[in-house]
Amino acid sequence: MGGLVIKQAYVLARQDPTCADLANRIKAMMFLATPHRGSDLASTLNSMLRVSTSHSTRPYISNLERTSDVLAILNNTFRHYTSDLTLVSFYETQPTSLGPRSVMIVQKDSAQVGCAGERVAPLNANHRGICKFETPAESNYISVRDVLQDINEKCLEYVQSRTEDQLHKDILRIEQYLGEPGKPEDDLRDLEEARIEGSCEWFAERAAFQKWVDLETLPSSQLYWVSAKPATGKSVLSAYVINTLNSLNLDCTYYFFRYGTKERSTASGLLLSLAFQMALFNVSVRGKLLSMIDRGIRFDKNDAKAVWRKVFLPTVFKAEWHRTQYWVIDALDECSDFGAVFPMLASIEPSIQIRVLFTSRRTGEIETHFAALSAPWVGEGVFFEEMNFEDTKSDMILYLEANRERLHVGDTEQRQVMTRRILEKSEGCFLWIRLVLEELAMEWSLQHAHQILEDVPQEMDPLYRRALQIMTSKPRHAQELARAILTWVICAIRPLTVPELRTALEADTGQTVEKLDMAIASLCAQLVYVDKSDRVLMVHLTARSFLVDRELESTFAVDEKPGHLRLAQSCLRCLCSQEMKPLRGRRARKQLGQPQVGLFTSYASLAFAEHIRQTTSKDLSLAKALNTFLESNVFSWIECIASTTNLSVLTQTSNSLKHHLQRRLKHTSPLDSAIQFAESWVVDLQRMPTKFGDTLITSPSAIHSLIPPFCPASSAIRLGSMSSSKGLKIHGLRDDGWDDRLACINKGDNQIVSVACGESIFAIGLQRGQILLYHNTTCQEWKSLDHQSVLRYMHFDSGGSMLASSGRRNIRVWNVENGLMLWNFDIGQEILALAFCDSDKALIAVTKANSVMSWYLQTGQERDHRRWDDAVDFGDEGQFRRPPVTAAFCPDESLLAIVYRGRPICLWDMEDRSLHGFVGREKDPGSLALGTNTSPASVIFNANQELTLLAAAYEDGDLCLFDYDELRLIESIEANAQILACSGDGLTLASGNSAGMVQLLSFETLQLLYRINTSDYSIRCIAFSADNLRFLDVRGTQCNVWEPAVLSGLVENKDSSTEGEPLKPKIIGMSDGELEIVTIELDNTGDYFFVGKSDGSVCVYAMKDGLKRRILYRHTYGIPVTSMLWGHSEMVIATADAASRFIVYRLKADNSTGWVALEKLMDHRIESAIQEVLLSPTNERLMVCTTQYISVWVVGAKTESTRQERVTREPFRWLNHPIKPDYYIVVTAKSISIIQWDSLAPTKTIDIPFYNERSAISQRVVKNTILFCQGDTFAVDFSEPHGERSTTAISILAIDTLDGNTAVLDHATRFEGISREVLHLIGGFDSKLVFLSRRLWVCSIDLKQRDAQTMYTRHFPLPSDWRAQQENYCTKVTKRGDILYTKREEVAVIQNGLESKESVCIA
Repeated sequence: MGGLVIKQAYVLARQDPTCADLANRIKAMMFLATPHRGSDLASTLNSMLRVSTSHSTRPYISNLERTSDVLAILNNTFRHYTSDLTLVSFYETQPTSLGPRSVMIVQKDSAQVGCAGERVAPLNANHRGICKFETPAESNYISVRDVLQDINEKCLEYVQSRTEDQLHKDILRIEQYLGEPGKPEDDLRDLEEARIEGSCEWFAERAAFQKWVDLETLPSSQLYWVSAKPATGKSVLSAYVINTLNSLNLDCTYYFFRYGTKERSTASGLLLSLAFQMALFNVSVRGKLLSMIDRGIRFDKNDAKAVWRKVFLPTVFKAEWHRTQYWVIDALDECSDFGAVFPMLASIEPSIQIRVLFTSRRTGEIETHFAALSAPWVGEGVFFEEMNFEDTKSDMILYLEANRERLHVGDTEQRQVMTRRILEKSEGCFLWIRLVLEELAMEWSLQHAHQILEDVPQEMDPLYRRALQIMTSKPRHAQELARAILTWVICAIRPLTVPELRTALEADTGQTVEKLDMAIASLCAQLVYVDKSDRVLMVHLTARSFLVDRELESTFAVDEKPGHLRLAQSCLRCLCSQEMKPLRGRRARKQLGQPQVGLFTSYASLAFAEHIRQTTSKDLSLAKALNTFLESNVFSWIECIASTTNLSVLTQTSNSLKHHLQRRLKHTSPLDSAIQFAESWVVDLQRMPTKFGDTLITSPSAIHSLIPPFCPASSAIRLGSMSSSKGLKIHGLRDDGWDDRLACINKGDNQIVSVACGESIFAIGLQRGQILLYHNTTCQEWKSLDHQSVLRYMHFDSGGSMLASSGRRNIRVWNVENGLMLWNFDIGQEILALAFCDSDKALIAVTKANSVMSWYLQTGQERDHRRWDDAVDFGDEGQFRRPPVTAAFCPDESLLAIVYRGRPICLWDMEDRSLHGFVGREKDPGSLALGTNTSPASVIFNANQELTLLAAAYEDGDLCLFDYDELRLIESIEANAQILACSGDGLTLASGNSAGMVQLLSFETLQLLYRINTSDYSIRCIAFSADNLRFLDVRGTQCNVWEPAVLSGLVENKDSSTEGEPLKPKIIGMSDGELEIVTIELDNTGDYFFVGKSDGSVCVYAMKDGLKRRILYRHTYGIPVTSMLWGHSEMVIATADAASRFIVYRLKADNSTGWVALEKLMDHRIESAIQEVLLSPTNERLMVCTTQYISVWVVGAKTESTRQERVTREPFRWLNHPIKPDYYIVVTAKSISIIQWDSLAPTKTIDIPFYNERSAISQRVVKNTILFCQGDTFAVDFSEPHGERSTTAISILAIDTLDGNTAVLDHATRFEGISREVLHLIGGFDSKLVFLSRRLWVCSIDLKQRDAQTMYTRHFPLPSDWRAQQENYCTKVTKRGDILYTKREEVAVIQNGLESKESVCIA
């Protein structure tokens, strides 16, 4: 019996998506005499129990009979899930004694599952002893043990292969997520090869270094700084330290700064590389970073503070470390923003075991930073070591000895003299020695060699000037090529490889250099070299600094702005080349897969905008080249970027172009068409990742023809796309440009009461206590938490890793990453406000009992409990005191603003525990008596601690601004504001009111910046995103996400009021008066469709443009039309509304409007709520289903002919039988029935077995039924009854199946695989079932194809902000294959969408 239970549990786990992880872990099953096909003794046992006086029959015993339907269904279902299982079945060979006789309990045939690949073996035992073993030497034990051992070995092999494969995939995901920082192994390898054996060992003998390395003793400082003059071997020393740490098996990560290389000269590049390296060897760090990826956390990879704040503080430093981490950071002085590193070091907690070694030149600025560095983990200052000539002299001798063979002249003694002379003149500079040796290597005369030694200057600058003289002596064409090489090497944003540079030079100069690696040393006189990784580099930072010096008078001097102009133009020429031309046939591109581009094209794609940003804005040729690119190959460039999955390049390119265009406006009119065209692309590139990010990653080629139709008509991407008469077209939607509302999250019947924003996610709180977490970037739900009581407030910590949620009298603190509750504080008093404090180490809350409480978040213990009622005494209340109604903390939690009804705002100093003062809109707020009308509804401090500003929204709508330091009123305006929020930078104040209006104002002046004016639900809460570029508002059951341009600064605000002018706020994103479309129905011509609206109107729309032609008739005004049916036999339309009224009209065709109402056939209101209606095939009868009964009405007679009480309230869907007009089909979650129209009696019922009553998944309900394939097939769409309305399962049945002898739905008709992909079924088109996928693509499965259960076709995507416009999707597919998609008061008619096809395997 136990084996059967396990089989059923496994089947349920495979069918339930929530148990997919559990099911996938099951790899083998072993059965010991399990009665898969029942036992002959089951009926005998039940007969014995039936005649017994003390026992009764057992239903489960009947299920074990040979003829049991339950066993048949279970076996039939189980076999479809065994393809990836190892099955072993043992059967008994001895009879079991049952009183006077012995019988076989489970026969051999019943003990077998009967699946392909199953191993069947006997055991020498009866049924009772088949799982009992006397000794390990028993043959039965050995047989079972060997099978288990074999299964275990296979599982281990599988896990090991999966682990290695998964590790590779995880590392690749992290590398791409962090911007492919890589591990600087190439630099380390080059430096290892440059180090001579035995050199640098003097450093390991230093006592300070030994203390810094030694784990047994805590050094007096965790920081080690080694300084030296330029080119004296600091990087080689760093490589030696790294190898020493690795040889000691210590965890070492490292980084080599390289000035002039954008990717290698920033603090952000350092941090990203360190994080990636730590993920390579630390499982916990790797898991934390993967969690960041899964949560969709995005950050600016060029912003070191953002990387530190989002990657290190809440992630890397929160990982489990069992060993001290060593960081070796070379050439800190070559970091362009090294000053940003020191505040980060100072913020490291003492508990984090990190030891850091820096090398750099000794500059005053760096020395000041190290001297000022004060942090507990650092210790007593910094270990400081300055390398001098005496330290490195022995290393230089080793280097000269190792390179003595490069001197071709003189005998051994003469060479020794020369090396001693080189050592004397070098003054400790390795680079000087290297350059001199390279020059001497080309001399074959002893006299010339000595002359070189005397002529070569000891300083580096004169040495570089001498190199320039050598270059000047070369032919003119060689000089031009040398200048080009120097310009590319100095101005490139990253080191170019030799093949990349060769292609770049061809595009730049037209010259092809076959053996470029050999030519570089000759052309550039050793100022440039090729390293072991084939990268072309400057010989040293000092050489680069020498060449870019503005005072250098030489034809080889490099002016960086013209240099970047030269590179930008070359990159744009490359991107405009034939290689990047878009393919005209998209099928050809799909056959090729991802676009293949050359090495330099890849560089140009990533770097061209950065070169444009760093060059002059005056050059007209650059503007022309940029416009040529934007007019030609920009779509192929976007496809190329999307194929890398790093969409942040689009945003970075937009920012770089925006910076360039802003500077260019100084020299060009803003009305210039080229400027406006480029600015339009700046906006579009910002929108692409937000609107279509998932689409671009899923299908990069969608940018050419599938994405542009969904963009505004005035957008650059829409205007520049390759449009064709057969391409995707969309009609019926207003086109007002890019919408400021990015998303609308609608929770149906669940009221949303609060919202909070973290670094990477935001949270919305439902009234019932559920907390839903969403990704900031995609606005898609990530996970949910349950506060288990009515929610009031929510607040994230600064890193976004913790969330505090407050009910009326309790607070819960959550770990956002794993969803676990950290602490639960039951207070017993009503909570008015809460916040994290003390660097997120504590939580603080205000209660209605005139008190402030706080708790330690590490221990959960109470930290403090303060009362302010003694300090705040109004003097006229006596023993009775009104409780506070709201409160707010200032940014540093040192001051608390308290609001009492009828009182001024009280400011309490929490540090001194004393009254700071009163503020109010009256002249003397401190003297106001009880009952004065001066009650604010909301108060908020400015988030910028330097601005001592407090805003208050009063109950009558006044908005006041106070200086809480000076206790004075600054400004008061009539703003109709009741809810307030402040942006994190303190610049913007947001207000909302009971009418649904939201305003953005300047916090310092209260000047209006932006307004959303709607007649909608009351605003309950507003929150700004962490980057201050978005804000979220909560109204009713909706949470709207807005990204107005005024916050990003992309456009100049034109909606703010000026003194003396009336406010004219712009209405953004919301409905402007038209009412929502509730239901859609197609007519039989295919040229028109009908819609029912929430105001009760029934309208006809044209298919060709998606616009309304006329109102046919109305239900009662304001009562939504809930159901609609079209009867083409008699040209009738039947509608029902939410007030239990149904109407039937006969229509007449009309040339101008499609249809007009001809005659009202029925208009009746019944006493029970209508759930569904159905017209008979002849349109003579109308069936109405209510919550209590089902009735049939004769349309012509307007009378009820039949009524039947509903036995069950189980949800169902029905449709007419396509073959038998006297019957209709009813589908529930458990069965499919054929019922007569006349008697309402079922003639046949087919069970759906996997929705059995004992299963948790039996709670699914029927969402929709769709007839297609010319009426031969219908699909059933199942969903959860109380959760999201998305699809959870699909069944597809041939109509003739219903007319056969089938009593149980066969597994083959249930498409479990495709069900996991489906969000909503749209309809049927020919043999295709069209659906909306969970990635928001319109897709289909074609039942004529043999691979219909393993493949589906992807057609076109929908914008991400279309997902949450409504709770229930209202869609149709027409006979022409057009898709109708309802968006509030509009219907999008999407034409030719199914023509685009891409086959996809079902996961």
